[in-house]
Amino acid sequence: MFNTPAFSLVLFSGLRELGEILLLVGLGGEVALLILKITNGRWEKRLAITFAVLVMVGCGLEWWADSPRSLSAASQQRLTKALKVHHGTPFDFSVGLDPEAVDLMEDIGQALEAAGWNRRPAANRSGYLPPGKPPVGLVVLKGVEVHVTKSRHPDWGADGKPGAALLKALRNEGLTAFGKEVPDDYETGDAIHIMVGAKP
Repeated sequence: MFNTPAFSLVLFSGLRELGEILLLVGLGGEVALLILKITNGRWEKRLAITFAVLVMVGCGLEWWADSPRSLSAASQQRLTKALKVHHGTPFDFSVGLDPEAVDLMEDIGQALEAAGWNRRPAANRSGYLPPGKPPVGLVVLKGVEVHVTKSRHPDWGADGKPGAALLKALRNEGLTAFGKEVPDDYETGDAIHIMVGAKP
């Protein structure tokens, strides 16, 4: 239940909001202490420390919820190892034009290429040309989506097949990833389509 993409979306947005609330309560409390001028030294110290802790926890939660997604070298190696069995699988990318999403796309791409997967230009989308790489489509979404067309689902999307293995490997590395079977007229059936959007 807790290792699902939907839970990740709720978790990150909830933590960001909780961080903002704690930050506002902490700052509001510090200002109230200054304005109300509580004269009891013990209460003033306790309240000041409590509000300062709320500010620090709020800032920490916001920082964690907004920290960039990336795949470390160890994560890329695990991804490569898990997907090497499906070498030769064609894939393409579409990405949101956010530097964090573009960096994550390249991290995933390096791992897939090291696993022997075949990176292709995005057929239905164009708009971003990464240096020395095939053209990439543009998308607006949150998280990572792995699209397989309906006609190719038995070959690529079913359990144990490349699309399902990629989805599982991305989730194992802590990424919010969704798998989608899309109509044949929505995407081409010549590759697995990986969409990398903004952080949830």
